[in-house]
Amino acid sequence: MLCPLLPLGAIGSGGEYQLDLSASGPSGGGLSSGGEYSVKGSLGQNIMPPNLGITNGGEYVSRSGFYNPPHFTYQKGLASSLVFPGGNARLTLPPGAVDKEVFDILLNKNVLTAPLTVDQDEINRANSKIAVNEGAWALPLTGNLTEMCLFDEQSYWAKPFNKSGLLSLSYRDDNNDGVVDGSNPPIRVETVRAWELDRDMDMWVKLNASALDGASRSVTVPFMSPGLYALLGTLDESVKNAYAFPVPFRPNGPQAGAGTGQTGLAGTCETCGITFANVPQQGDIEIYTLDGGLVRKLGIPANQLIPKVKWDVKNSSGEKAASGVYIWRVVSGSNVKTGKLMVIW
Repeated sequence: MLCPLLPLGAIGSGGEYQLDLSASGPSGGGLSSGGEYSVKGSLGQNIMPPNLGITNGGEYVSRSGFYNPPHFTYQKGLASSLVFPGGNARLTLPPGAVDKEVFDILLNKNVLTAPLTVDQDEINRANSKIAVNEGAWALPLTGNLTEMCLFDEQSYWAKPFNKSGLLSLSYRDDNNDGVVDGSNPPIRVETVRAWELDRDMDMWVKLNASALDGASRSVTVPFMSPGLYALLGTLDESVKNAYAFPVPFRPNGPQAGAGTGQTGLAGTCETCGITFANVPQQGDIEIYTLDGGLVRKLGIPANQLIPKVKWDVKNSSGEKAASGVYIWRVVSGSNVKTGKLMVIW
């Protein structure tokens, strides 16, 4: 299917024209043919949309003002690099990635309401499948879908590229709490990966080479063909960062209290008891005696923004756990982490 060409208004009598310049254009890269570039549109149109940067593009065509989303044209022998407005998508193709002398690149972020090359039903079927397999954490969020289209005047490029490109997609975590903004159930940033829509199977396929960069809040992945890409989260079953505090728990000792380095408080207050922090999004906390007797089993509440579980230091009968050393286990799926804690009354 060809990418639709969507005129936004009447084209003046200027029609298609060329501007011959000897200076470098906005791309910042070398321009071929003595710096010649062409702009397809008519005089007076907006040539470059605000906040949209093009780097290392060489000869290009800006179709903004005539097409929406804007198309940008590159040459076969030059690198193609495109930054989406706001920086929430970046695309780079090496020279010779496609067997087209001149080609257009389009990035569409308005996929949920206005897909260009896929049917909405395809997206809906893929979403239904991943919700069953991965849970609601894996459903695409608004703005986390990016459609990449490549074509020329004759045909749409649908096969793999000759050389791999790079695609970077950004997520939002403005308050830096480790949870993707607007996600419900909460999607933990560390689980975010890039996925591609397999249109033959109507399903999302995870791209295993995804590289998460927490500093830039982006995921970069090598990609080999145009298509629909998404940032999706998954249920976090990781137990590697779970820990218990305070240890030892000594609410009647000289350092009793809820502050840093203190040994805890007894009772029913928010800071009382022993806290298991950085727990996964589902699973259980189990506390055992040294000889293997189960003292207490605590389920991890669903949809926590702050991942923690409180133990009131009581056994399953509601009685205070005796002074001594205990073994704790965090279990989530096939993942298990074990540690020790001490109770001193």
